[in-house]
Amino acid sequence: MTQTNDIRRRANGSIDLDFYRAGATALRGQAMRDASKLRNALAGILAMAGILGIVTVLASIPRTTGSTAIAAGWIIDAQTLSDPI
Repeated sequence: MTQTNDIRRRANGSIDLDFYRAGATALRGQAMRDASKLRNALAGILAMAGILGIVTVLASIPRTTGSTAIAAGWIIDAQTLSDPI
C-alpha cells in the first residue's frame, strides 16, 4: 500500500505549523459553537419540562366550589364553620 503524506511546508522546507494551527483553531471554534447551541437547547428543553410539570401539578389541585374548601383531606363547608356548637 502506498501512503502519500501531503504536508504543507514553508519555502525553507520546515513544516508550516501556522497553517495547521489556524485549521485547529477554526475546528475548535466550531466545536465550541456547536456545544453552546446544544447547551442552550438542553436548557430550553429542561425549562419547558419544568413549566409543564408545574402546570400539571397546579391542574391536579382540586378547586373549591361555592363555599366548600378542601383542607388537609377534610371537606369543610362554610355553613359548618358558622354553626354554633
